[in-house]
Amino acid sequence: MVFSIVTDTAGARVGELASELRNALETNINSKYSNVDVSIGIVFRCLPESYGRKSFIRYTKKDNYLTIDIAVTVEEYEKMYKVEQRYNLEKLFIEFLNTALEKYTFEGLEKERFISDIKVWAGEIPLKMNNGSSKLGNWFNEEIDWSVDLDK
Repeated sequence: MVFSIVTDTAGARVGELASELRNALETNINSKYSNVDVSIGIVFRCLPESYGRKSFIRYTKKDNYLTIDIAVTVEEYEKMYKVEQRYNLEKLFIEFLNTALEKYTFEGLEKERFISDIKVWAGEIPLKMNNGSSKLGNWFNEEIDWSVDLDK
């Protein structure tokens, strides 16, 4: 597998948050799932509403490439704290990944195990607390932890 995360942002903290995921996931996924014959590209877009950009999932059989393109609006995300943006992005990411892997199956890739691994690796991302210390386990939680990085 070749797994990658890229961004196209015009504001908010989406690029920074996508980098957190990229740094935690790409090497781990590409190593553990190197035997799976597929490329998966995740795109996080945070663009002006006037662009009319919509999220989509597409598999190109010729290239054996699964694209998951997640679009949010800069107007909505600029009103949120960073912790809220992370929470919303993680929900969208898992929702779209789950939908894509239900629709498209790849030999050697078991959806539940793959998503579980993603959550474990993302849980190792150190996040800055309001008091200056760091904390692990703040990606893919059931609710927002208001004690971390409230920066807008």
